[in-house]
Amino acid sequence: MNDISEYDDKDFKLKITLVGNSSVGKTSLIFQYMNNSFNDIKIATIGCDKFSTSITINNREIKLSIWDTAGQERFRSLSQMFLKNTDICILIYDITNESSFVDIQKYWLGLVKDNLSNIIIALVANKTDLYPEEVVNEETGRNFAEKEGIYFYMTCAKEYKTISNVFNDLVTKYIEKYGFTHNQNMSDTSILEREQSINSVSEQNKKIKKACCN
Repeated sequence: MNDISEYDDKDFKLKITLVGNSSVGKTSLIFQYMNNSFNDIKIATIGCDKFSTSITINNREIKLSIWDTAGQERFRSLSQMFLKNTDICILIYDITNESSFVDIQKYWLGLVKDNLSNIIIALVANKTDLYPEEVVNEETGRNFAEKEGIYFYMTCAKEYKTISNVFNDLVTKYIEKYGFTHNQNMSDTSILEREQSINSVSEQNKKIKKACCN
């Protein structure tokens, strides 16, 4: 890993995007990570929601931009736009919903791999508290992740420890793989273009939400 003393005080930022079918628990996972509390959110995400937080690794602050994407089929055509500039992508399925796992295989993973490179990808089996209703067992999810060369985690949105472990572990793996230079050494022009791209997506998302709610 690169020595943090080599770098200046520029902010080190990472974009984390969560994808998966509707109702797999993406929003609840983020709410738990951000607030250390459980909220069984029933309202479907429209377009995309963005959250910001920061963590410290190796005495260095890392700012996280966490994107919660809609899983409904009518918004899938927009997923590619929301994935742009992602550094860490988390694919989520519900262990009690087989179709949510099938769609990871048939749609979501391919979308991520076709549009992104040099990123960290993880598969998350969510709702482990509903184990008696499980239809996709741990072995099935873990074997698929190993086959695809991505990380695998099992989570329950009611448990802060399991959720924080996923986010913090993936950020650590990103740093271990790419160091603090992957986007730190971008030119000022490239950094500006990255920020403008993210802001442009945010503005388009606002228009989507306005159109859906009017």
